[in-house]
Amino acid sequence: MRIRGWLTGLIVFLLAPCLLFASLWFYNKFEDVNAIDRSLSGLNLIQALTPLVEEKAVSGELSALPVPLRRDLISFGGPAQTESLTRMLDIFTNEPDVKTSLGYAQQLSTAVSHLAKLDMAVSYESSTLPDLVNSLLFSVIIESSKITDSARKLVKRSKINIWEKMLIPVQGGRFKASADGAALKTEQYLDALTGTHAAELQRVAQAFRKANFVFQSQGSKLLSSTITATGGSDIDADGVFEAHPDLVRATLMLWTASLDYLNEDLLLQRSATQWDVVLAGIFGGLVIIVAFAIAVLLSRSLAARTLREFENLGFHDPLTGLPNRRALLNTIRSRIEPVPDMTTGLLVLDLRQFKKINDRFGDSAGDSILREVSQLLIQYAEPDDLISRTGGTEFTLLRPNIEHTEDFELLAANIIRDLGKERNLQGQKTSIECNAGLLVSQPGERITDQFLTDVALALRSAKQKGPRNYDLFKSEMRTAFEENGETAKELQKALNDGDIVAWYQPQVDIHTGEVVGAEALARWIDNGTVRYPGSFLPAAVEAGYLEAIDATVRERALQLAVALRGKTRQPIHLGLNVTASLLASAKAVDALHFQVRSLGLEPSSVSLEILEAVMIDEITADPIKDNIARLSELGFFIELDDFGTGHSSISSLRDLKVDRVKIDRSFVSGVDTDPGLQKFTSALINLAKSLDISVLAEGVETEGERDWLKRNGCDVIQGFLISRAVPQEALAALILKQNFLLSPPADDLVLTVRGEGPQPRPVRTSVS
Repeated sequence: MRIRGWLTGLIVFLLAPCLLFASLWFYNKFEDVNAIDRSLSGLNLIQALTPLVEEKAVSGELSALPVPLRRDLISFGGPAQTESLTRMLDIFTNEPDVKTSLGYAQQLSTAVSHLAKLDMAVSYESSTLPDLVNSLLFSVIIESSKITDSARKLVKRSKINIWEKMLIPVQGGRFKASADGAALKTEQYLDALTGTHAAELQRVAQAFRKANFVFQSQGSKLLSSTITATGGSDIDADGVFEAHPDLVRATLMLWTASLDYLNEDLLLQRSATQWDVVLAGIFGGLVIIVAFAIAVLLSRSLAARTLREFENLGFHDPLTGLPNRRALLNTIRSRIEPVPDMTTGLLVLDLRQFKKINDRFGDSAGDSILREVSQLLIQYAEPDDLISRTGGTEFTLLRPNIEHTEDFELLAANIIRDLGKERNLQGQKTSIECNAGLLVSQPGERITDQFLTDVALALRSAKQKGPRNYDLFKSEMRTAFEENGETAKELQKALNDGDIVAWYQPQVDIHTGEVVGAEALARWIDNGTVRYPGSFLPAAVEAGYLEAIDATVRERALQLAVALRGKTRQPIHLGLNVTASLLASAKAVDALHFQVRSLGLEPSSVSLEILEAVMIDEITADPIKDNIARLSELGFFIELDDFGTGHSSISSLRDLKVDRVKIDRSFVSGVDTDPGLQKFTSALINLAKSLDISVLAEGVETEGERDWLKRNGCDVIQGFLISRAVPQEALAALILKQNFLLSPPADDLVLTVRGEGPQPRPVRTSVS
């Protein structure tokens, strides 16, 4: 099969790292060999310095410099280090002062050792020898030469001062520190060596310690005589002069033996590394051959297993393990002819605001909730049910046999109830809101793909009712859906042609009767016929045109506010209904503020009507409250709409800076004749008043309602008693008639309202 060949090729491709590993292993081992060869070259250069150091230390001069030494040094150092190495060599050979000359010899030996990386190349057992060669033994030679050279100068002096007497003790102290350190290290470390030439190195080290002891003994005599001497003839220096050459030779013999031991160690390391190269080749080749053989042998079984897994993935959701939409469709299409009188049920469940859960708590928390939902559905499922995850947050339950539709509806209610229970998520309390759509077939009716479309319409209807609701499919839903589709097409044209306009319902001061504001409402002028929101907003929501309608109404209302500016007795608040999507976005808040300011309006002249319901969802409540607070800080007039109908009336007043509350019509209708309702309504008014918040009652239709509200502290009323929603020309006429302080010339009362789409004629009014 094609997948078998593909998998074989993939496995062979995966063998490339084995080949790469083998190649890198070869390369690294060869590099190790090259590094050891460079260490050997450096060691040979240090060995070449041995006779020169001995000659300089004993006689103070050099007879001649071997030509190959300079040439080899230049070749070893390369362009970057040649100048530095040759400079140290020249000072060593030409400097007449023995101490300075030997110091540069030590620097040269140390530099070559570092370039050769001797301490890294040799074995752990020999790792102390480079320091012994370059530091301690050189220091012994240099410090002993300093003492000897000073003694030669002092014995020639007829008179010795106090400073000259102190020279020998100071130099003696330095020598003793170096010599004792070298002796201690040779005794501690060299005796533990196990190499071929370890015995010879230990013998030479013992000779060095003996020569060191003799020189220190003669040095003590030199020190004692120098302290008491008045002239050079009083100093006992002959013993030091005799012991110094022996000490230098013994030290250099130890130096040479150490270098020979290092050379032997490096050769052993090189041999072992070459053997590693051979092993690397053999092992790498075997790995490739064996891996290739295994790949070929396993390709068939792996291909068959992969095909099975692909088939399983094609019909199952990897996160929850439930069957997916494809599996559901396959089950529906493969069902045998239905049994007469058997009724089948389909339930589709969708989680609300789930993206906000992911944004707040992270994807892992969202995944755990989805798995929790799947487990809950499994608990409610019967043996013959099919549960599937058919979308990101959508789950479906197919029940082949239903006895009572009411039981199926109860199942949906129980699932919604259990999912809505409060739970702790990352230390914070939250709950899951969802909706469910139900479909129950006719007895003996065959289930088809159309059922999935119909149950989706039931889910849509449930969502329109709000969170935690379910609905059972009815044929009228399909009809309404089709009608909404046609309405959406017409609505798009109406938006483009400017047929969506703003009408305004006046709001009046209950005590003076003056118009103090108006609520902007959307109307559709369809070929001269006024269409109200109930006939087109559901289609607008489904088609995604709601924000465009809000923007149109807002634009026209703000243009009217511009036209009325400065022409009224007191400020007029034009009320705009604000959607949750705007309140949830800080950028949208800033855009609204910019729009108002760019028209030359004060934000305080714009009333933003906010529904309590937008703050019920605890996931989105915090950012919405933050943005409402921001709007208040910017100066907008904040109005809490449908006050008393939500679940957060008191907390909303506590948490937000509200300028006015709008008491819902349900608390106003018949309040003058209903004692029970009067208690609720007066409580709401008193609550707002106690917080210095103005009160507006909407839906006032009778004079009795108005009078009761006036007696009980209401400030502003709105409703059919005052006026229905009217076009902007009628509102302008009403405002200008009631609110003009004086009657200005007629030409000054022309209100021109500009906006998108056809413009209304200018309105001329005068105060009668």
